[in-house]
Amino acid sequence: MELTKDQYTEKIKKWLEKFLIKNYSKEYNINVIVPNGNISKISNNSLKDVQNYSLLDFSPDILGILTSKKNKEVKLVLINRAINPISVKEIGEMNIYSHIINPEAAFVVSLKGLPNEVNSLLLNDDICSSLLKYHNKEIIILKIDESGVVDNKCIFPRKFKSLF
Repeated sequence: MELTKDQYTEKIKKWLEKFLIKNYSKEYNINVIVPNGNISKISNNSLKDVQNYSLLDFSPDILGILTSKKNKEVKLVLINRAINPISVKEIGEMNIYSHIINPEAAFVVSLKGLPNEVNSLLLNDDICSSLLKYHNKEIIILKIDESGVVDNKCIFPRKFKSLF
């Protein structure tokens, strides 16, 4: 039986929590939420410390909030998820979000990964750069299965393989 979007969202939320704890918990307090509206409308004290918080009128599927244990600086992690193969539209949407908010990390994840057409597009360095790069960082595309495990063969860009 295939997962619904809500079930998949819960799997990805748990995956992100584990990922952030493993990679950020020494320096940051971690909170992962599934926004039910725009970031600017979320009632969370840490979010109010994000620069231009009131202008963040968009909603990622999952939001990681990293609050520094030292100085209360807040960094965000964005995820958009799909149960179907990832389209250029979904990558483009995350690209726009990432340019606006400059998240610590940005992911587009799917049960089905990248279709051949999109994968072929991303093999062109210029197209890949324009779709995935933001503020000297890159959006990471992952295939995460029904049990919340990253498919090691479906990580793009490949240079991030060692993270997972």
